[in-house]
Formats: sequence, structure tokens, C-alpha cells
Amino acid sequence: MKKLLILFVINILILIAFNTKSSAKTNVLNGLKVSGNKHYLLDAKTNEPVFILATTAWNINALTYKEIDVLLKSTAKNGFNSIMFALDFYPQATEKNVYGEQAYIGPEKTDLNPKYFAYCDYIVKKCAEYQIYPMLYAMWSGKTTGIMNSYTTNQLYTLGKKIGQQYKNHKHVILVAGGESTPKFIEVEPVNAIGRGLKEGSKGANLVSVHPCSPHSSSEFFRNEDWVDFWMIQGKSNIKGIGYDFRHLVSRDFNLAPTKPTIMIEHRYETGIAEDPIIQRRSLYLSVFSGSFGFAYGHNALWQMTPHTAQKWMLISWKAGVENWQQALNTPAQQQLKYIKTLINAIPLVNSVPDQSLLLTTQKDSISYKIPVLRDGNGEQNKSTFILAYLNDSQTISIKTTSLGANLDAYWFDTINGKPKLIGKKIKNNGIFKADKMMGDSDCVLVLFNSAKKYKLPR
Repeated sequence: MKKLLILFVINILILIAFNTKSSAKTNVLNGLKVSGNKHYLLDAKTNEPVFILATTAWNINALTYKEIDVLLKSTAKNGFNSIMFALDFYPQATEKNVYGEQAYIGPEKTDLNPKYFAYCDYIVKKCAEYQIYPMLYAMWSGKTTGIMNSYTTNQLYTLGKKIGQQYKNHKHVILVAGGESTPKFIEVEPVNAIGRGLKEGSKGANLVSVHPCSPHSSSEFFRNEDWVDFWMIQGKSNIKGIGYDFRHLVSRDFNLAPTKPTIMIEHRYETGIAEDPIIQRRSLYLSVFSGSFGFAYGHNALWQMTPHTAQKWMLISWKAGVENWQQALNTPAQQQLKYIKTLINAIPLVNSVPDQSLLLTTQKDSISYKIPVLRDGNGEQNKSTFILAYLNDSQTISIKTTSLGANLDAYWFDTINGKPKLIGKKIKNNGIFKADKMMGDSDCVLVLFNSAKKYKLPR
């Protein structure tokens, strides 16, 4: 009996050690910080790179506790590590959540309702259990839904500070001053007020940002504000966004001074359950290979929490395509986006730099023919260790490889299933690598490694 007990204890210790080792690289409870080169995010404690793959749940307040569990479990299962939601989305600060509570109360609506924030705290704590970074939007300034314009700057600062204080001990919470909170929907100074309040209230423990109107980056309006830790970009979220090339917004941010990380936080939403997933995959890879430190996916039914917010204005250009939000939890796109992390985990992410000068292939005008290229190093001879090029249409590609060393390992990476297909190893580097696209109509990534680095892609 004693021997069995000893063996049991040993097995438990081994299990604990294994789990500790497997999760030691990053933990959401450690919080986040900006990388040394100011382009990416790191685990605040371990300094390991953190790639943000977010999903959108603006109106999560319409869900019961049980439904929140369903949503977050599905979010984690599909590989998302962040979720965006707004406090009382429609309209903010006056609408009650599913349990009849408002976020903000008092004569000036600047006091935090303890009952509502117990609900919000539940979401935050559940996110930690699922290793999810919650992006918490304090308010909205949208033309149709927001009420931030009804507050004075002093009131907004007060409110922001209280929210910052509420979550300063929850470092995994990313605080967002407002949704669509840039001109033309609101002036800059009120947003600065709530942003400064969030940063001061949290005492710097949480990252803080602000979500712009479409099609813009928040850098266009808050470029020199210290409270902004990273830029957010909104492309075109409605049905017209399918053909919009937003890469110039990402590239501009990446090359901007002062340097800050940037993320594509809202673009063309998915609808229904039968939409071609290449639409979402293309947005993801175009964003990241252009310099975004992450990407936010959205589905019309999930941000509205259909049928809870099926307002007429929402259904014009943002059709849910299902009767209930739970029907939209596992679309093919949501299951496939996570595979980009296979690539990200195989390379030194924080050294990544978009570099179109390496592309020797002529690009056509359509968004379907754009080929963003990502590398590391400074582009000089023998200074890069990898080059990645995303193709979302069938064509031959030529890449300048003079920076990669004497020999190359080359792969095609399948964005649908995350599996690599070997082209060849220790291929003599002649300065130009030319290849025909791997698959007919599907998108893929050409992966070129410096053979000496022995990078590996999981099979």
C-alpha cells in the first residue's frame, strides 16, 4: 500500500512538472508588454512572444453565465487567445445586461455598478481559465450606438480611472478607451480623457488602446499620446470589405515614428455557415505579413449575439445568416485561422519585418493576387533566417533570397490544415527562388528557411 502511495505521488509530481513546463512560455495572468523593437507583444513575465488571435463578441452582455461558458470554451477550442467585448454594447451605459444591470450608474453615470461588474469580473476570470486575453471596451462612440459624446472630458477621465482601478490586478485584461472613437464620430480630447484615466487607474499594469472608425488606424489621431500602447486598425467590416486592400494602413503604422505595435482589429465580418473561409484566411495573412502583431476575426451573429441585437441597421450590411449565435461558433474559417500559429511558433516572430522588395513577381490589382512577404534580419547578405510569402491565388512566384545564406529549406504551408509540404532541403541558394503555387484554388504560404538554422514545421 505504501509503495502504491509513493508511486501515485511520483506520478502526480511528474504530471505537475510536465504541465508547468508545457505552459511556462506564456500565461495570460502574467500580462503583456511591448517588445524591445516596439512592433510586437511579449509575455510580461517570460518575455516570450505573444501572437494575438482575437474573436469579436461586442454584445456579450446579452449572454447568461452558462452561455458565456459555451462561448469561451468554443473560443479557446478554435485557437483564439483573445476576445473583444464592450460594456453594454447597445447602447452603452444605458442598456441593461441579461440580468437587468447597467454598467454605469449614479447621477452622472460615472459610478461602476457593483452588480454589473460582478458579471464582467466573471467574464474576465473565465477568460483567464481558458488562457484568453479579454479586450474590454469601456464605451462606444459609433454614429448609431455610442453615447460617449454625452459625457464631459472630466466625467470620462473619472470613469476611465475607475475602470482602470477595477482591473489593475487582472493584468491579462486589455483596456480599450472606446469603439469607433475617432473623428468623425467624436473629437480627440474626450477620448484622450478616458484613455488617460484607464492608464492612470491601472497604474500601467494593463495595455491600453483605442479602436478607430473605418477605414483608419488610431495612429492617425493619437500618434503622440503616451497612454496608447499599440495602434488598432479598422478596415471595412461590412459586405464591401471583401475587396478592400487594407495593407497600406498596416504598413504605414509599422513604419511610423514613434514606433508602436499595430493590429488589424476589425475587418470584413463572416456571415452564415457556408461562406468561403478563404475570405477570412486572406484577411489574416495579409494583415500579419504586412506587419500586424495579430488579427481579430468577427462573425455577424457572434458580435450581435443573434437574435439579441438584431437591430434593423445591423441587418442591412451585417447579416447574421443564422437564427442563433451558437450556430455560428464553428465555421470552417474559425477552425482554420489558428494554423497561422504553426508558422509563427516556428520563427523568431519579434524579429519579423515585412519586405516587398524581396518579391520579384508582378502583382495584379485584385486583392486576390496580392503577395505580402515577411522576413527577419535587416535584409543584408546572409542576415535573414527565414522568408515567408503568402499567395491566395494560383501563380508562379519568384523571391529574392540573397539574404538567406548558402542553402535553403523550402516548404509549402497549407493554410487550411496547417500542414507543410516539403519542396526540398539544403537547396543551393542562387539568389532567386522560383516555384509554382502548390495548390489550385487554395491559398498557401511559401516558406524559405536558412538551412543552417534547422527550423522545423510540425507535420
